[in-house]
Amino acid sequence: MKNPRLLLLLALLWVSLQPAALGQSLPARHGDIVILYENDVHGSIEGYPLMAALRDQMRTLTPHVAVVSCGDFLSGTPLGSVSRGRYLVRMMNAVGYDYVTLGNHEFDFGIDTLARRMEELSATVLCGNFVSLADGVPYYLCHAVRQFGGVKVAFVGVTTPGVPTSSTPLFFQDSQGHWLYTFYPTALDSVVQQCVDEVRRQGADYVVLLSHIGDPDLPKLVAATTGIDVVLDGHSHSVIPHTLLLNRDGGEVLWTSTGSNFRNIGRLVIPHDGRPMSELLPTSAMPPVTNAVVDTLRTVRQAFDAISQRMVGYSPVHLWRKGHEGRRYDAPMGNFFCDAFRVLTDADVALMNFGGMRNDIQAGDVRFGDLYSAAPFDNKLCLVEMSGQTLLDAFEMGCRNYPMVGGGFLQVSGVMFEIDTSLTSTVVCDDNGVFVRVEGARRVKNAQVWDSRTRQYYPLDPGRTYRVAGCDYTLLNQGDGHVFPDVKVVNPAICSYVEALERFLRDYLGGTVSAYQYGHPQGRIIIR
Repeated sequence: MKNPRLLLLLALLWVSLQPAALGQSLPARHGDIVILYENDVHGSIEGYPLMAALRDQMRTLTPHVAVVSCGDFLSGTPLGSVSRGRYLVRMMNAVGYDYVTLGNHEFDFGIDTLARRMEELSATVLCGNFVSLADGVPYYLCHAVRQFGGVKVAFVGVTTPGVPTSSTPLFFQDSQGHWLYTFYPTALDSVVQQCVDEVRRQGADYVVLLSHIGDPDLPKLVAATTGIDVVLDGHSHSVIPHTLLLNRDGGEVLWTSTGSNFRNIGRLVIPHDGRPMSELLPTSAMPPVTNAVVDTLRTVRQAFDAISQRMVGYSPVHLWRKGHEGRRYDAPMGNFFCDAFRVLTDADVALMNFGGMRNDIQAGDVRFGDLYSAAPFDNKLCLVEMSGQTLLDAFEMGCRNYPMVGGGFLQVSGVMFEIDTSLTSTVVCDDNGVFVRVEGARRVKNAQVWDSRTRQYYPLDPGRTYRVAGCDYTLLNQGDGHVFPDVKVVNPAICSYVEALERFLRDYLGGTVSAYQYGHPQGRIIIR
């Protein structure tokens, strides 16, 4: 296509197709390379038709177009859990993805299920730091080099070394607790550098890192390596249109990330005579599209709606996941989850990891899909026994990073405690982020356990055995690095945790969420 008038016409057509809210788009010429990217979609399938439409529009300007994902696409919504990722693979295949790297939530259904989903996925999977300890061989390809006209672009894939604790640690161990895989938590920069050096030896003109690392760790990785031109990033859900970082040699590296849940679609342009540029295109400003991917979406939605639209109750209040004034502790949602677990199992104490609660429940009619959206993972409610000392260690582990509240921060029922923020955490973890011990002053103070017979709180006794309810992810599978060494399993799988919420709402609350109990925080976790 060498007719300049035709090229100009196509360029003007592309601009005319954009909604005004999108602003000025990066120019793309016939010889340029365009890479469309996303990260942390978490099952938000409505964005896939838009991704396909952008791909088709880009192909009217240049034949050099690729579509990539930076991880966390299989899990995070009911659609993912119901199908164990199959619906999402179906949507991505309909779009025609070229390359993906893995996020921590790709491992939510276990390594065997992940392997099946990735076999079904038409895209090439790149993840250089998911490695078998038996032979040192990566589970998936480290990199791929693609020729775009006369230019070679290398794609290198890497995921967060925190996969074991942010997924399920026992998935990566044998029955004796020996680790079978590593994600190179202490040598990630070396692994990435080896991959980059290899593709450079293969003649790559540009190196694009498909990363599920996120901030603050990604800038550290860039500063410790050289040879990367662009990082398309995920994991932290950051919105980064175009930021320049400095690598080990002082060279500039473009860093960009789209946020999450198809809030934006990223567009990277590698000109044939210039430096890479990126922009984020807000999907909320894009016009509706009609293409084959829409038909696939409709079919998937119909299958899921048959399950999700069933009415289960009513809530007069909004159940906030983040709690009062946005704080992520003692949240009404966490209290609702934990009360359900404790009441259904007649436990003394119930725990819920913050990361297992994914969405608020809006005030009004509550359908099964609303509960599933709040509790979308493949977790089971279980009942165990453990010492009070182990409980105290778990609370200490959960609040070790406060005021930063991660997925392992524990919501509670049947217990209350204070966090002394004047103290620095003395929790010691291993290289994979799994709890080892507390070796100094404790931040958790004045822990008390509720006695339902006397209806009073009493000091938590480290030497006493307590019945504890919660998700198997946390209590049995070392989720978020929590370890319960003296745990005695009473029932490992009572029901799914979303079913526990439905039973509690229906059988114990009479179908209506209590505004008195869950309309505000209850002071179960107090910050000092």
